[in-house]
Amino acid sequence: MIHRLTKYHHLLLFFIFISTPLLAIPRFALESGSSCILCHVDPSGGGLRNDYGISYGLDDLSYRTPDRLSSYSGIIFSHFQFGGDIRIQSVSKQKDDIPVGLAVFPMQANIQVKNEGKYHTTLVELATLRKDVGFQLRVNNLIPNGYFKFGLSKPSYGLKVEDHTTFIRGGNIQLVQGNHREGMPFIPTLENVGLMELGFYFGDTFISISRTTDGYILGSTETYVGRIEHYRSFRSFQSVAGASFLFEGDLQMFSLFGGLSRGNLSWMGEVDVAENWILDRSIASYSEFTWRLKKGLFLMGRIDFFDENMDFTEDAIRRTTFGLNYVPLPFVDIKFQIRSSQLTQGKQSKGLEFLSQLHLWF
Repeated sequence: MIHRLTKYHHLLLFFIFISTPLLAIPRFALESGSSCILCHVDPSGGGLRNDYGISYGLDDLSYRTPDRLSSYSGIIFSHFQFGGDIRIQSVSKQKDDIPVGLAVFPMQANIQVKNEGKYHTTLVELATLRKDVGFQLRVNNLIPNGYFKFGLSKPSYGLKVEDHTTFIRGGNIQLVQGNHREGMPFIPTLENVGLMELGFYFGDTFISISRTTDGYILGSTETYVGRIEHYRSFRSFQSVAGASFLFEGDLQMFSLFGGLSRGNLSWMGEVDVAENWILDRSIASYSEFTWRLKKGLFLMGRIDFFDENMDFTEDAIRRTTFGLNYVPLPFVDIKFQIRSSQLTQGKQSKGLEFLSQLHLWF
């Protein structure tokens, strides 16, 4: 198994990470006590940032903001905003103090343009590395305390964490431990599909319902997705709780997620159950603690779990991750992680993985 991983290491890692789409970081929404629309143009989160999201990145997130960047807005001319995201990833693996391989590659290069008028908001995104185009047209003021959008996009399910290697997203993607699949179906190569979405705001509660014209995951039939989240502030605590579902043919998925934040410490977690994804019923979980050491510097610890069939235990995987996230300047995000996987039934760990990522946005 190790020999096979070594032989195809660079190609395997390239497939796993290339063209990972930018997603919202739910922890920031939790700490702000609001949904992802607070910082992003897309109500479902991710992609181009709005005025508040840009201001948050300049004033609250980065360690230092030079004066020449303090007035950045992304506006190129009246009613048009331009932005983008670039990510470069490196991954290395080590087994018994022996390096197995190293891969360094670009994983994202997206360009985003927004046009906004009195009655509409148009968002276009080009993923240059995988030649995928996203398009959204949102009609403003059509639905009181809500929105309607349609175009080419991705439905909103679960927390949508930014790391596709977590088991609640795509996991290991390839058969690195020998199972049929090792993660939920949200792999980074999923393309945008025709989508209609309705969203409603009821105080601190946000509900969205969407339908795709083609199958989002399996490609065989339309997909139906629903999501609800509720934010609440209590004294010095910020919290979020939510649930979502996804139906596509025989595939059925349900998730429960939540988070709690106080001061510089926050926690977020999610549990997903899928019927007919791999073998009968599969389960994945995600639990992450983040400690803000100082402005622009974060320490994180995470435990992921995945079992491809809940009727058996010999195929379960638990992965432990520790990392550091440093934002020295606006538009610059640097991450380092070290992680190990533990297998059930007394099987040995598959060694350590070291990840680093440079994320530039504008």
